[in-house]
Amino acid sequence: MKKTLQTLLLCLFVTSYVVAQPKIKTVQILELNAQTFKEKVWNFEKNKSFTRVSKIPIILDFHATWCRPCKMLAPHLQAIQDKYKGKLIVYKIDVDQQPELAKLFKVEAMPTIVFMGTNKSYKSELGYRDYNEFEALVKTHFFKK
Repeated sequence: MKKTLQTLLLCLFVTSYVVAQPKIKTVQILELNAQTFKEKVWNFEKNKSFTRVSKIPIILDFHATWCRPCKMLAPHLQAIQDKYKGKLIVYKIDVDQQPELAKLFKVEAMPTIVFMGTNKSYKSELGYRDYNEFEALVKTHFFKK
């Protein structure tokens, strides 16, 4: 009886601890099509030279639903979006659904990640990176001092 009571109390304690932990609110990463890309990133029909719409740094994830490295990178992108909420924004672009956007950035393999800082240029990185490598790229492209 005593062991049962101890086990019950332990379970109750663990459950209350887990429930009391603050939930990290995730920021949804938007999937862009050509129209939303023009509204949120660059209206390439209106401005032939690269001219960003917003001032906040942007990460574009060019991916495909069948791409295993893209799927492996997705949680890292979500973690970066959540960690740097308000300091940068991540958008996803499916190359099979949006070939015009993939062509615009000369995407030939996936995953291709495009870093758009606050200036009028961008930098592309190809391939999977683990979280620490990816965060180092983010810091290099956007937050170097």
